[in-house]
Amino acid sequence: MDVMGFKVRTDADLDQFAERLLDIGVHVEVVPEGEDPGVGRKIRFKTPTQHVFELYADMELSENGPATRNPDVWLAEPRGMRATRFDHCALSGVDIAASARIFVEALDFSVTEELVDEGSGTRLGIFLSCSNKAHDVAFLGYPEDGRIHHASFYLESWHDVGHAADIISRYDISLDIGPTRHGITRGQTIYFFDPSGNRNETFSGGYFYYPDHPQRMWQAESAGKAIFYYEKVLNDRFMTVTT
Repeated sequence: MDVMGFKVRTDADLDQFAERLLDIGVHVEVVPEGEDPGVGRKIRFKTPTQHVFELYADMELSENGPATRNPDVWLAEPRGMRATRFDHCALSGVDIAASARIFVEALDFSVTEELVDEGSGTRLGIFLSCSNKAHDVAFLGYPEDGRIHHASFYLESWHDVGHAADIISRYDISLDIGPTRHGITRGQTIYFFDPSGNRNETFSGGYFYYPDHPQRMWQAESAGKAIFYYEKVLNDRFMTVTT
């Protein structure tokens, strides 16, 4: 089972969010402490697009987790693509508006940007944040539920995105597109496929988001520029390949 998890501030917050999810008709499962090693009590729910999410408050630090006493910038010199953390994921399904509504109404996420077909009123992409990031999760319209478009990992600079491109070429990793830049989120990016066929992204930059910022809207006719700001064209693979 593929699961996307978000950390909440305290264990008591789990009960509050569970109540709010139940109030809008979302089934909630309570997962006891210890089902996953090192993880406290969790609540689990499923969106209308059939994606599974968990909320948790407590998780043990790994042995090589971030140093807390007189810490250096890293415990060991970064290798590979120099990813510093998980950034976001983009999930594909049919009723993305209903899935996004759960995060806004029950979990206090904000919609930062949308891609909209104004003629039909259809929302083709919805980008949501619960932090200062341009997005923590995105829902993309797709004719099949329960699909993953990509998982994204944060790099510190545009230079590091170029370094990731060098590694992709050096080791003949399957490239999707990039290096390039998004219009939506403004992030600098490169997409590639792992050996299992999953699309991954290394992402840098983007803007800082605050809840009082106005929501940004992209029209469907500008979708190419919204997704790939330089090329201004969507490739078929990016629109059709999910896992």
